[in-house]
Amino acid sequence: MKKVSTYLPSLIISVILVFLLIASSAVLLVDINISASKLKALAAKNDLESKIYTDLNKNYNDKYNTTGIPADVYMSAISNSYLKSVEEAYIDSAFEALEGDGKLNINIPENKKLEDNIDKFFNDFADENNYEKDDNFGLKLRTTKENAYTTIGSHCDVYKFSAMSDHGVLPKLAKLYSNRLLATAGVIGATVLFIVLLVLINRKKKITSLYWCGISALISGILGGIPSIYLIATKYFDSFSIKQAPVFTAFTSAMYKYTEAFMAVQMAFIVIGITLVVIYGVTHEKKKYPDTKPTDIK
Repeated sequence: MKKVSTYLPSLIISVILVFLLIASSAVLLVDINISASKLKALAAKNDLESKIYTDLNKNYNDKYNTTGIPADVYMSAISNSYLKSVEEAYIDSAFEALEGDGKLNINIPENKKLEDNIDKFFNDFADENNYEKDDNFGLKLRTTKENAYTTIGSHCDVYKFSAMSDHGVLPKLAKLYSNRLLATAGVIGATVLFIVLLVLINRKKKITSLYWCGISALISGILGGIPSIYLIATKYFDSFSIKQAPVFTAFTSAMYKYTEAFMAVQMAFIVIGITLVVIYGVTHEKKKYPDTKPTDIK
């Protein structure tokens, strides 16, 4: 291992392998953890529909003085199951966009009871106040229904896919997400290639490749694990200022979940690295002292 002809190339490849291991674990976790089904499960786990209902109710109560429409006109027609269907419609549409051209086309599920409530309120108001049901009346009625769906959609879009789309972020993410399998295969392939190179460079003493692979795994685990531990231990994501409770919960829970998954992989790298180095140490000493136990070596 001390020969320059093998030591220096092994050192360089080992350093590159450190970053390849971190990169491969990151892209693999993205491929496994970032999906429509995972986000839906995370939303259900955190009972986001109840938080959305509370925020929506507050929104309509706050707007009563402006619109003159009681919150109950809306909220009596809105259930948690309906909010969940809208929330999932945004998630499904977002991942369709990510898998395609990045354009978000959302169709909010209809709520017949909500539309009937709004119709009844407007008609009762017109009848009680002798208000003519003219074109202007019809326009206000349609606008109120459209605004109701827009408001509900805005509150149910807990991962803010609409904002990403409006700011041009979603199309850029789509280019990356749609090629994630290729990127994952490429990074993992490069990792395997560099491990093979280590074995070939140390072919005269193949056991040495265990040492280099172990050191790379150990260092990559430390480099990736320490920041992850810090983020979780300090509850770093809780410091983000997000006013809407459902959005805050959705964002922080997702970030903690992915950070914990990444940390778990890095911890596994540390264990693998230590194991490989120990195996190398024991096997190497046995080859140097074939008739002596490692504990007897001074």
